[in-house]
Amino acid sequence: MKKTKKEKKPDRDVQSSVNIGLIGHVDAGKTSLVEALTGKWVDTHSEELKRGISIRIGYADANFYKCPNCGTYFSVEENCPKCKAHGVFQRKVSFVDAPGHETLMTTMLSGAALMHGAILVVAANEDCPQAQTIEHLNAIKMSKIDQIVVVQNKIDLVTKDEALKNYAQIQKFLKSYSVSAPVIPTAAHLKVNISALIEALETHIKSPLLDENKPLKMYCGRSFDVNIPGTEIDKMFGGVLGGTILQGSVKVGDAIEISPGFDGKKVITTVCNISTASGKLDFAKPGGLIAIETTLDPSTTQNDQMKGQLIGAVGTLPEPAKEIELEVHYMDRTTSKAIQSIKIGESLVLTIGTMTSLAIVKKVQGNKISAQLKKEASFWKGQTIAISKQHEMRWRLVAYGIAQ
Repeated sequence: MKKTKKEKKPDRDVQSSVNIGLIGHVDAGKTSLVEALTGKWVDTHSEELKRGISIRIGYADANFYKCPNCGTYFSVEENCPKCKAHGVFQRKVSFVDAPGHETLMTTMLSGAALMHGAILVVAANEDCPQAQTIEHLNAIKMSKIDQIVVVQNKIDLVTKDEALKNYAQIQKFLKSYSVSAPVIPTAAHLKVNISALIEALETHIKSPLLDENKPLKMYCGRSFDVNIPGTEIDKMFGGVLGGTILQGSVKVGDAIEISPGFDGKKVITTVCNISTASGKLDFAKPGGLIAIETTLDPSTTQNDQMKGQLIGAVGTLPEPAKEIELEVHYMDRTTSKAIQSIKIGESLVLTIGTMTSLAIVKKVQGNKISAQLKKEASFWKGQTIAISKQHEMRWRLVAYGIAQ
């Protein structure tokens, strides 16, 4: 009997339509929640496993289904856990797991550039808000991310009265920041209430409508050398760039430009392959997280060396620069007024898209500053850039700047 040719899976089922970030204080259970939603533990770096915290940005995908009989939403499993009916596919979602430790705030900020919506995770066994609860909420508000779902995690570790007290604290905190968001109680490691959480995500975090017809614009959030040590040269894969497309599209065979490139000079390379966690693509559009194999030497992309680069259509990216002028806007909720000022000669950390760069302030005039970057960066006029300042031996998000 002749075998029927297997139909190729449509790209819309392989590529996610939205990136949802997980933010919140350290040890609130963000990574456990990603595992409950996707079945994947995203802390795989040896230091992450040793210390028990997220250090790099983690990524994982999940399919959302809705039961046609009982209306239950759930992820990963295609059959409803209640009635076993075959679920109706809703959409594929990419999760971006941001580190919560205070020393990794700049890493979280670079991850925010990839998010379309956010899950703010609060631990039920701690008072709300904690330090990074405040800073992470400030970060996503600064990034104009207004689609938020709040998770009250670890409810299995508290009594009913303690959970209600914590819930009241969360509501008060959200009200003080003028945030309207549902609060879903969960116990991530027990997968309690995950269906209700997915229903909230489907209701409150919509997939963005992004323009595929504009010139390609993509942030690089990770970069890799995927070759196994000892691989023969003729069997090696080119350097891989991972991130999300903000506008436009890309297909296998396209020439793409990378800025600031190497030593402040743009680089042009060719797209060899495009893939997601679910498989390969011939064509990628905005939304979701993708990886692009290029003709770059893989030694230049290993260990996130290309993180922070802009990727675009040839001739469309801004020129690399080592100086930047910003119109500064201080965060309303910065706890110490002493750090709401920037002085000449001061060191700042600027998060420009997914790039983090040290900068020295050269000029201050009113609410505008000029700074010298330690390394070249590429940015557009009008782009929002996070400004962090050292205070009490750590970097604090104190303001955002609009590139002039």
